[in-house]
Amino acid sequence: MKIMLLILSFSMMYFTSTTSTANEKITINAAQVAEKCESSHWNKAKLLAIKEQDFLLDNVEKKRVLAKQLLNCLASPDPILRDNIAFTGLSQWLRANDFDAEFYQQMYTSLLNVIEAEVKDENAVYQPFAMLMLAEVARVDRKSPFFTDNQRNHLVNVGSEFLQSIDDYRGYDSTIGWRHSVAHTADLMLQLSLNPAIKKPHLDQMLKAISTQIVAKNNHSYIFGEAKRLAMPVIYIFLNDVLTIEEWQVWLSNITSATPLETWGEAYSSQQGLSKLHNTQSFLFAFYALIKNSKNERLSNMVPALEQAIKKVN
Repeated sequence: MKIMLLILSFSMMYFTSTTSTANEKITINAAQVAEKCESSHWNKAKLLAIKEQDFLLDNVEKKRVLAKQLLNCLASPDPILRDNIAFTGLSQWLRANDFDAEFYQQMYTSLLNVIEAEVKDENAVYQPFAMLMLAEVARVDRKSPFFTDNQRNHLVNVGSEFLQSIDDYRGYDSTIGWRHSVAHTADLMLQLSLNPAIKKPHLDQMLKAISTQIVAKNNHSYIFGEAKRLAMPVIYIFLNDVLTIEEWQVWLSNITSATPLETWGEAYSSQQGLSKLHNTQSFLFAFYALIKNSKNERLSNMVPALEQAIKKVN
């Protein structure tokens, strides 16, 4: 009975703020979801108080109820509620494996609904933080598997498609706080790349998705540490034994192509060229800093091609 009530309550959290037709995406109003971030029992003051207590809550059922409420805070325009309390608290509980598989399944479904939906969100924070939270759920599955193969496959598909679709590159804002869609989705790619249940077709798919955002759309230049976040999953994808050094060299050659420029020397003559140069170099430098001094044989073998790529892109 408790499980059924839990499932119902998770579902109602989204059904009350969504509409759909047979051939359309579900629509979620982020403002309506954010209204449920605070309750009569858990208002902002009490949420701040439990944060000060390192989110210690001994009663498991109360922790479940609060966790469900905090999922709504991922839609909040208040960075304290969204990031410092909701994400931080939920992440701590998930990393301590404080819940059971049924609860994680419901989190997975609810968060995935947000990513796959048409979200009305004037602050554009809900989907990036749902994605960051999905990365934490994927980490739980990596440590203590609870996904089905189909769910894991679907998460790779959804994450890859979402990453490729991103065109909002806002990072930190002094009022709203973080959005950071590219970095948050790269964190999901990282958790999936570390999972031994992820197979070569998935790794290839994720590499392709990551490559589409190394150079941002709209001539945007990254300034919020996106390069390192994108590099991390690539490192672990190529640490997987099913991928070869030759495949690394081919992938690296593709992402360092000057196209649509004739040569990298042309980059200094246009905004498009300069942003492409900046982002590609940032990615290569971040990657190099992460693996240059590694004693791992596979990573050491990747360094020569990387050094050549750095010389090429200048």
